[in-house]
Amino acid sequence: MEIKDLKLLFASESLVNATVTPYIMGKGYVVAVNTKGNKQYLLSGQRSNGKPRVFKSIDAAVKNTADIGFHEVIVRMDQLDA
Repeated sequence: MEIKDLKLLFASESLVNATVTPYIMGKGYVVAVNTKGNKQYLLSGQRSNGKPRVFKSIDAAVKNTADIGFHEVIVRMDQLDA
Protein backbone atom coordinates (compact mmCIF):
# COMPACT_ATOMS: atom_id res chain seq x y z
CA MET A 1 0.00 0.00 0.00
CA GLU A 2 1.35 3.41 -0.89
CA ILE A 3 2.38 5.94 1.75
CA LYS A 4 -0.43 8.36 0.79
CA ASP A 5 -3.03 5.66 1.50
CA LEU A 6 -1.36 4.70 4.77
CA LYS A 7 -1.39 8.35 5.88
CA LEU A 8 -5.17 8.39 5.41
CA LEU A 9 -5.56 5.16 7.40
CA PHE A 10 -3.33 6.58 10.14
CA ALA A 11 -5.39 9.78 10.28
CA SER A 12 -8.55 7.71 10.69
CA GLU A 13 -6.88 5.80 13.55
CA SER A 14 -7.15 2.49 11.67
CA LEU A 15 -3.46 1.57 12.03
CA VAL A 16 -2.07 -0.12 15.14
CA ASN A 17 1.70 -0.28 14.58
CA ALA A 18 4.53 -0.36 12.06
CA THR A 19 7.32 -2.90 11.85
CA VAL A 20 10.62 -2.70 9.96
CA THR A 21 12.02 -6.12 9.07
CA PRO A 22 14.64 -7.55 6.68
CA TYR A 23 13.41 -8.21 3.15
CA ILE A 24 13.24 -11.97 2.64
CA MET A 25 13.86 -11.81 -1.12
CA GLY A 26 17.14 -9.91 -0.97
CA LYS A 27 19.07 -7.15 0.75
CA GLY A 28 17.28 -4.33 2.48
CA TYR A 29 14.29 -3.72 4.71
CA VAL A 30 10.53 -3.47 4.30
CA VAL A 31 7.85 -1.72 6.35
CA ALA A 32 4.74 -3.63 7.43
CA VAL A 33 1.77 -1.92 9.07
CA ASN A 34 -0.98 -3.63 11.02
CA THR A 35 -4.59 -2.46 11.18
CA LYS A 36 -7.19 -2.73 13.91
CA GLY A 37 -8.91 -5.31 11.70
CA ASN A 38 -5.86 -7.62 11.98
CA LYS A 39 -4.74 -6.97 8.40
CA GLN A 40 -1.13 -6.39 7.46
CA TYR A 41 0.05 -4.23 4.58
CA LEU A 42 3.54 -3.73 3.18
CA LEU A 43 4.57 -0.23 2.17
CA SER A 44 4.86 -0.16 -1.62
CA GLY A 45 6.31 2.30 -4.08
CA GLN A 46 4.24 4.51 -6.37
CA ARG A 47 5.28 2.75 -9.57
CA SER A 48 5.82 -0.77 -8.26
CA ASN A 49 2.40 -2.32 -8.99
CA GLY A 50 1.94 -3.25 -5.34
CA LYS A 51 5.39 -4.77 -4.84
CA PRO A 52 7.00 -3.96 -1.48
CA ARG A 53 9.26 -0.95 -1.31
CA VAL A 54 12.72 -2.13 -0.23
CA PHE A 55 14.85 0.30 1.77
CA LYS A 56 18.65 0.11 1.84
CA SER A 57 18.83 1.08 5.51
CA ILE A 58 16.77 0.80 8.67
CA ASP A 59 17.00 4.59 9.02
CA ALA A 60 15.27 5.14 5.68
CA ALA A 61 12.53 2.67 6.55
CA VAL A 62 11.96 4.28 9.96
CA LYS A 63 11.83 7.75 8.38
CA ASN A 64 8.96 6.56 6.17
CA THR A 65 7.03 5.29 9.18
CA ALA A 66 7.44 8.74 10.71
CA ASP A 67 6.14 10.26 7.45
CA ILE A 68 3.02 8.11 7.84
CA GLY A 69 2.57 9.50 11.35
CA PHE A 70 3.99 6.86 13.70
CA HIS A 71 5.99 8.03 16.72
CA GLU A 72 7.17 4.50 17.54
CA VAL A 73 8.20 1.64 15.30
CA ILE A 74 9.14 -1.99 15.92
CA VAL A 75 12.43 -3.13 14.38
CA ARG A 76 12.74 -6.89 14.01
CA MET A 77 15.78 -8.69 12.71
CA ASP A 78 13.85 -11.82 11.71
CA GLN A 79 11.38 -11.99 8.81
CA LEU A 80 7.66 -11.53 9.34
CA ASP A 81 5.13 -14.11 8.27
CA ALA A 82 3.39 -11.94 5.69
